[in-house]
Amino acid sequence: MDFPSPPRQQSAIHPPAHERVDESSLDYSHEPHQNLARFIVHAATPLNAEPQLPLLVEKYITPTNVFFKRNHGPIPDIHAEEHTVFIGVKQNPQYYHEASPPVEWRSLTMTDIMTKWPKATVTASIQCAGNRRDGLAKVKEVKGVIWGAGTISTAVWSGPRLCDILRDVAGIPTDLFHEMVRDFHVAFEADDHVHEDACYGSSIPLKKAMDPLGDVILAVEMNGRPLTREHGYPIRVIVPGYIGARSVKFLQNIVVQPQESSSFFQRRDYKVLPPWVNSTNVEDSWDSAASLGEMNIQSVICTPQDNEVITSSKPITAKGYAIAGGGRAIYRVELSIDGGRTWEPVDKIKQVPDKKSGMFWSWALWEKYVPRLDSNSELVVRAYDASGNVQPEEPIWNFRGVMNNAWSRCKNVIQMPQHNL
Repeated sequence: MDFPSPPRQQSAIHPPAHERVDESSLDYSHEPHQNLARFIVHAATPLNAEPQLPLLVEKYITPTNVFFKRNHGPIPDIHAEEHTVFIGVKQNPQYYHEASPPVEWRSLTMTDIMTKWPKATVTASIQCAGNRRDGLAKVKEVKGVIWGAGTISTAVWSGPRLCDILRDVAGIPTDLFHEMVRDFHVAFEADDHVHEDACYGSSIPLKKAMDPLGDVILAVEMNGRPLTREHGYPIRVIVPGYIGARSVKFLQNIVVQPQESSSFFQRRDYKVLPPWVNSTNVEDSWDSAASLGEMNIQSVICTPQDNEVITSSKPITAKGYAIAGGGRAIYRVELSIDGGRTWEPVDKIKQVPDKKSGMFWSWALWEKYVPRLDSNSELVVRAYDASGNVQPEEPIWNFRGVMNNAWSRCKNVIQMPQHNL
């Protein structure tokens, strides 16, 4: 099949070259001021912090100042009026004599991006693939930030659809059965410096980007306001239903190409490695493992918390979140207050589908009325999605510590009226 040629070049356009910066030279002197009083801070440089779990279930839309913070390097200070996004197409080498055909680039200013295409608004949850890594670390050594269950948040994102821009700027077919759309990938690079590579990069299948129901957008707004620096200002990718690593912040380059991104974060990270892989043999295993895309089924108890003493004899309301990848709805959530021996469905599940696509890109917040807890109670939650996927009882260990979705347990919860203390 003939592949479409990109539109004729505007001029000899080339994005700035990304050169790796030595770790000792990474500059953290211009980080934005942030109030982290309600966060669990795992690292200050780069800043990696998750909100305390009860904060997540206070509102369906996570306030921007509560949204978890994930970084791989200094937070860049980009001026929108000077920022350019470069878009290119790399044709399949089998149709060319040279091994690596050149990329034909186009460029867009932020004004172009915000005015030339309709603004789409998508409510979507972003979840780090390492969410709940602490559960896998209890099994055996893992690599990565030892996150708890708070690296997930939900926001209202706004900006043009990526499929519209790729159609108009790069000449990408809108036919989802086209061979190029079926087989190619779209790679993203950030305008930043990171510890592991020259810049942050990642990719998704082109068919996800070009599917109008996939709701992939180039977000310039978060919760009705311009993106903040820590969340990707002035522009970021939002890939609903996928792990957060694919929603690249500080976006600078977009390339449609026959293969996945060559970035460290696509090829040597964010993969579920086999159980026999550890620190001694991991370097031989990256190429044979698939890159993560869609999130798996997940649910978590946010309140009460481990070792909490409830100083009241009144009934309590257990609360938490559940989510599934690929836009699948949460079908059922069940709670046990006796360590998983008996189960009951929760009383309330709130999950809102996208207004246009009907896909479930955001989490479900659930509640369960509990009349009384025994001493040293263990609460357990599990969820089912609309495809019948259910969480496993035990953690499935992998060296990178990703995609932990075992039953969520809340242990040693004691309900004791104050006069008994």
